[in-house]
Amino acid sequence: MTTWTRLSPDRRIGPVTKGMKSGRHMRSKHNPVGLLACTAVLLLALSTQLSAAPACSGNKITTTAAGAGQGQVIRNAAELSAALRKARGGETLALAGGNYGTLKIRATFGKSVTIRSANPKSPACFSKLHLSGVRNIVLDGLVFDYAFTQGDKDSFSPFIIKASSDVTIANSVFDGDYNAGVGHGRGLRITDSASVSILNSTFRKWWKAITGGNTSNLILRGNNIYDVRSDGMAFGGISGLVVEANRLHNFRGVQGRDHRDMLQIMRSSGLRSTDVVIRDNIFDIGRGDYTQTIFMGSSGKNMNDPNMRHQNVAIENNVIYNAHVHGISVDGVDNLSIRRNTIIRVRRAEGGNVSIPRINVLSSKYVVIEKNVVSSIGGFENQRDWVVIENAFVQDESPSAQGYYDREFIYYATGPKNGYFEYGVRPGGRIHRLDAGSTLVRNYPSSRR
Repeated sequence: MTTWTRLSPDRRIGPVTKGMKSGRHMRSKHNPVGLLACTAVLLLALSTQLSAAPACSGNKITTTAAGAGQGQVIRNAAELSAALRKARGGETLALAGGNYGTLKIRATFGKSVTIRSANPKSPACFSKLHLSGVRNIVLDGLVFDYAFTQGDKDSFSPFIIKASSDVTIANSVFDGDYNAGVGHGRGLRITDSASVSILNSTFRKWWKAITGGNTSNLILRGNNIYDVRSDGMAFGGISGLVVEANRLHNFRGVQGRDHRDMLQIMRSSGLRSTDVVIRDNIFDIGRGDYTQTIFMGSSGKNMNDPNMRHQNVAIENNVIYNAHVHGISVDGVDNLSIRRNTIIRVRRAEGGNVSIPRINVLSSKYVVIEKNVVSSIGGFENQRDWVVIENAFVQDESPSAQGYYDREFIYYATGPKNGYFEYGVRPGGRIHRLDAGSTLVRNYPSSRR
């Protein structure tokens, strides 16, 4: 049996909440485990922890809050705490710029309470976030700023959503910090929750950007993730996951220490994931280090155990520029669609097949692999429940062979020169004739955000 080797062991994420039976998801999106209905405990206090570069200080950060300026004006942490204690649902709190310290909320509201920056050019900033037992909160156009302190572990998590539901964070910046010149800590951790949306936000300078598990109805859309040492997104035990229109790029790690995946779905917590959609994303090595791109390995679990097999996974219309064999690698999925992805090899110092990204599928049933642009597809052995059709195979090693890059692509931008890659489709090539690959490449050259 074929197995995939990893550069380093999986880190465990998404632990099962104490008292829960392993393998069970949330009962409903409106009643996550541990959520206390109709109660509220609110704490907002300025952080007193000292560090070389205190959080919410230094370089100015701007956001893009929608509807900024509307709502009750809040000028400081004390006013915010008082307003939250009075809130019943439907309020909008417009925060003046400045350092609001630590935000801890344990509350349920009948309608969404929105906390937003009054002016996105001078946003409100928080050094810690802890939402626990929360229902109906919107955080819009805020800065969440972490400052490394000696003794903080790689896994330190200053920003946490736990046992909560109906939470949205939008148009915000999760700004990490460096330790010995590389990102440190986890940008946002989401566990034991339901109906959480992270939208149009930036994550940078982290060990891992967004992690979590044992959660249902999680949406990650329109986010910009870069300067990450290890995983961009890493989850386990998710029921209903949408990863859409995000840009992950320019990762960089410590050689011999960091294992990098742009997106990883794991089983290390003993939970499978179901109803997963990964579409319209750009995964770009840029000027950074190579990574595994989309990886859904076995995490050492038995793929003959039906409770460990992921179900209903769609990986569609993504663009990958990378230099590792695990372009799209999937193990143990029932009902799998891999369609219209463009997977392009970027050269790195180490050669060989390990540097050529491909589609790899193991131990899966009811599989469709259609209209992708890729170097090769592994795992197809004429299984009766697989459909593999109209894929455009491309390569950059032999100019005389079919599918050579120079005949298939127009090079609008390359990473070493521009910091990002943009390859368009050359008319008349195999990709063009088959109408294969992601529709996103048809928009190049595009303006960068």
